[in-house]
Order: sequence, then structure tokens, then C-alpha cells
Amino acid sequence: MTQFFKTKPKKAENALQESVVIYRALIETTGTGYVIIDTESKVIDANAEYVRLTGHANLNEIRGRSVIEWTADYEKKKNAEAVAKCAKDGYIRNLEIDYIDKRGKITPVEINATVVEKSGTPQILTLCRDITERKNLERKLDEYTKSLEQKVFDRMKDLEKEKIAARNVYEDLQTEKEIIAQTQAIDEAILASIADGCIAVNKNGKITLINQMAQKMLGFSSQESIGREWPEILRREDEKGNLIAPEKGAIHAALSIATTTITSSYYLRKDGTKFPVSRTVSPILLQGKIIGAVNIFRDITKEKEIEKMRMDFLSLASHQLRTPLSGTKWLIETIQKGITGKLNPKQKEYLDNIYQVNERMIKLVSDMLNVLMLESGIAEIKKQEIPISKLSEELFLIMEPASRNKGVILHNALKNNKSLFLETDPQILRSALECFVSNAINYSQSGQEVVLDAEEKPDAIIFSIKDSGIGIPKGEQKKLFERFYRASNAKILRPTGTGLGLNIAKMLAEKIGAEISFESEENKGSIFYLRIPKRSSKGAGTKSNNKN
Repeated sequence: MTQFFKTKPKKAENALQESVVIYRALIETTGTGYVIIDTESKVIDANAEYVRLTGHANLNEIRGRSVIEWTADYEKKKNAEAVAKCAKDGYIRNLEIDYIDKRGKITPVEINATVVEKSGTPQILTLCRDITERKNLERKLDEYTKSLEQKVFDRMKDLEKEKIAARNVYEDLQTEKEIIAQTQAIDEAILASIADGCIAVNKNGKITLINQMAQKMLGFSSQESIGREWPEILRREDEKGNLIAPEKGAIHAALSIATTTITSSYYLRKDGTKFPVSRTVSPILLQGKIIGAVNIFRDITKEKEIEKMRMDFLSLASHQLRTPLSGTKWLIETIQKGITGKLNPKQKEYLDNIYQVNERMIKLVSDMLNVLMLESGIAEIKKQEIPISKLSEELFLIMEPASRNKGVILHNALKNNKSLFLETDPQILRSALECFVSNAINYSQSGQEVVLDAEEKPDAIIFSIKDSGIGIPKGEQKKLFERFYRASNAKILRPTGTGLGLNIAKMLAEKIGAEISFESEENKGSIFYLRIPKRSSKGAGTKSNNKN
């Protein structure tokens, strides 16, 4: 009889431990801020994502403080009323609030909250979803969105302490049962509030959990799903409509080698129709062993439609914006050549001014379309091995007229370096370097020199573009790669710039896996560095604002 009571707490403990780990993994995977507050809006507990929204370093900095502190001034009354309403009604759904962190950064969030009872005391379980991406999509043809992730719940140590403090087997059993019930209540409330589909499987690949949103998206009920092999419910297709074998899927990888995967695909509903999803699949680990996997996914049909609109706009803009400007340029050049009659000096001056304005418009339209094209992922990467000396000569051939007109001296230190080769996309690399050389020319004075050089490292080649121009004010260097941003001294020297050149250079660098850094001192000049891996991979981007 004694042995029976010793065994029961251990089983209950294991069940509780596995349950907490599984639901903890669910919360950790979603990426949404999670906070528990009392009815006076003071923080009791929160996950790392929520702490990030407040701009603080850790939970201890915000525990006991009111969530109203991180609400924008114009939203404080609204948020306070919402907390009071939630305490009264028991829930809040889809409330949008602007949060402001301690650095002043404003982040729009969507709040879903539920009142739960813990030891007889009401607490408000709140999910704060950063909807910056969604807001940007709405403002710019609803551009981007990102998947939810949540992190919550750190009760294991407290539970262990409670178990150790328990004085007899019966009290241990009762305590563990109560904690399990509370955990399940909180987890069920969390899953009910999550706007993404969520499916968990055990180590054998059988579904152990499917939330309401997943049931709604897939058309399978909980009764139809629980206990079945996951490939029977989660059927996937590629862009061409071909079924994807289960062994090639992220869940198989998570169960086999504990790999977390973020991908896009198409899921098939119960009725055979399909819809696009973005998903995150992660393994569930207990004491270092894989005990299952969790799949968080969301319907990205709207994002796909927006992307199609962007592509349609890009196609239309390429023709409708460039064609009339090119036609205007041709007409101006025809008149300048005297084909329509000889021009007097005043007419020639006016016509030259019109030509320069039209050229600026062509450059602006070209830069804007390049930005749209790069953001849309239209540009394909075509790698090939190229000699650096030839690339530099082609680049200087393009830039020579601009430097000659400005009186700036171009020095190509790579011209005679015939031994340096690089595997990358030559067009993208040349375009990125052209942005830096063009800037160096534009912001240098007549007689100053612009130098292009490169240094070979074991794993990369680092290009450098050095000038002795106006430099960049130290306080403005962090914003240098922002779209349309121009330094204050650059606006004075050259008022007609677009502020897109370095932004385009950054996106081009990301395309070929390159990193940008720079050194600059006002009135002394700048050095821009472009580091390209010898085996480049997409997605490196800007490493830092300066090299030091």
C-alpha cells in the first residue's frame, strides 16, 4: 500500500512536468508578448517578448509596475478603461493600443486578455501582439507581417519547491492536482486567444493537441485530429500543386534531429482546397530528449494578394513612369541638337535646366523602382566567378564621365591585380559598388581623389571606397542607410539628391550576402567597406554603422 502512494506522486509529477514543458514550448514558439497582471494593471509575470515591448532588459525591471506606463499618452485612458472592462467582463478581444518603451519607441500592439482565477484571486492573462508589420501593410498596400511567437510560464522551480515542502504523500498528490488544473486552465486560455493555428505531436508523430484556429483553418475537428498521424491532417503542396512527402517536412526534421524550421508552404483543407501559410516548427525537449514537436502556422492569403498587387504596380510603374520621361529626354535632346531650329543663348539655358530636371526625375524614378524591385525579390542571384580587376575597370568606365564633370580624380588600385577572383553576382556587386563610388564623387570637391581598393581575407574579400570629401556628421551616422535620409551637410552641398543610394546599396549587399561598414569624419572624408564572403549566401546585410 505504501509503495502505491509513493508511485502515484511520481507519475503525477512526470505528467505535470511533461505538460508544462509542452505548453511552455508552445508559448516560446509563438513570439507574442505574454503578461499576467492584477486587476490594478500591475505586472505579476511576463515573457521575454513582452519585456522587449517595454524596452527593459528583464522581468525584474517591470514587475509590480502598471502596464499603463508603457502606453502612449494618447492611449493611456483607453488602456486603463480596457483593463477595468476586462476585470468586469472577464475578457478583451482584438484591442489595438500603441505601446511606448522607455526609449520612446512606439509599437502598435493587439491585445487579447482573459481573466483567470489563481488560488481564488483574479488575474488578467494578456497577449500583446506587435502589429507593426500589419500596420505597415495597411499603410503601404499592407506590406509585411510576421508570425506570432510567445514565451510564457516558468513554474517548474516553484513546483519543485512546493513538492519538497509537502509533508506527506496525500498533500503532495492534492497540491500537484491543483497545480495541474491551474496550468491546464491557463494553457487553454492561452490557446483560445492565439490567432495562429497550433498543432502539437508526440515523438511518434501522432497529434496530441490542435487549437481552435487550426481546426477552423484546416476544417478538421479536435475529435477527428487527436491521435491521428500528423500527415493525415497536415497535407502540404508546393507552388506547382505537387504534394510534399512527409519525410521532407519540418515536423519530420524536428522529431528526427531537433531542428527548428521557419518556412512558407500551402496546406490542404479537409475539403481539398488549399491556402498559403507561414509556419514555425520546433522540437519539444524534455531533459534533452525529443518528446514531440509543435507547429505554429498562419494563413498568409492576404499577404500573397498584397504581393501580387505590388508586382502589378511595379510592372505598371516601370512602363507608365519611365516612358514619358524617356520621351521628354529625347525631345529635349532633339531641340538641343538644333534639329527644330537654332536656339538663342537664353533658350539654350532654359532648355539645359529643363534637361537637368528631367534627368533628376529619371534618376528618382529609377531609384524608387529599384527599391521596389529589390524588396519584392524580383532580382535573381546569378553567381559566377569573376576577376576583380575586370569588374573594377568596368565600374570606372561607367563612373568616369561623372568624375570628369566634377573634376574628381578616380584611382583604381585593383586595375593590375589579376590574381584576385570572387564568386558572386557581378551585376549586383557592380551596382552596389557604383552606389558608393557615385556618392564619393558627388560629395567630393574638384581635385580630390576617390580610391577603389580590395583586401583578401581567408573567408572574404573586403572592398573599400575612400574619399576626402565632406564626410558624415557623427550624430547622423546611425541613420545613414534609412530610405530618403540625407546628412545635413550633404543637403547643403547637393540639394537635389534622392536619399536612396545607400539604401539601395544595403539591399543589394543583402542579396549577395555582403556586409557594409564605414568610417567617416566630417570635413575629412569617408571609407565605405563591402565585405563579401568567398562563398556568399543571401541575407547578411549591414553589419554595423561603422567599422570601429
